[in-house]
Amino acid sequence: MADGIVLVHGGMHSAHCWQHLLPLLDLPAVAVDLPGRGSRPADLATVTLDDCVAAVLDEAATAGFERFGLVGHSMGGITITETAFRHPDRIAALVYVGALVPGPGQSAGTLMLGEDMETPDGTMPVLDESIGRPLFGNDLTDEQWADHVEGIVPDATNIFNARLTGYPKGIPITYVGMDRDQPVPPPLAAQMAANLGDDVDVRTIDAGHTVMVSKPRELAAIVNEVMAKA
Repeated sequence: MADGIVLVHGGMHSAHCWQHLLPLLDLPAVAVDLPGRGSRPADLATVTLDDCVAAVLDEAATAGFERFGLVGHSMGGITITETAFRHPDRIAALVYVGALVPGPGQSAGTLMLGEDMETPDGTMPVLDESIGRPLFGNDLTDEQWADHVEGIVPDATNIFNARLTGYPKGIPITYVGMDRDQPVPPPLAAQMAANLGDDVDVRTIDAGHTVMVSKPRELAAIVNEVMAKA
């Protein structure tokens, strides 16, 4: 039985991205700002994966969740994987949403670029809209994009280059891929699900990468189903 759900945003995003999904969830739910974003100011150049795991646990504690589900979008897949590996007794279920799950010895950088990312100041700047919208908002209306872009922020290079300690075992895992996802297209999504093991429940939604904005009801239905069984 889970006390609630913690939602973990992806790269260059903040808790803002989950605003349309939160009211549709059956269990109590909170959206965490990872360090350096929104309610958790920090020097992005120094933020580590350890800090992100600590932020998730702190958010759960503040909400009063002893055992909870984790939903991670995009780069949030790295944080929820590490959290569940370190604290399997706390996690009732995992839902990956177009999420990155680098294989052993890989980082998101080596996975996506073939090498770790190098930036002059240890931060990743916000993408120009000419790049960001095709990646993050290819199925959003102008109104949806105008609201969503308010939550797009710089990110920590350290997280993009982080290696996972291990992969969760004995926890129900669902991977949600999107047919029109640009950063994590269907073939890559299939690879990410395979990195999590053989017993992953794979689902698909006809949407782009930012499905929690374009089709929150469809995503909420999956999350609610998963958590009802946890």
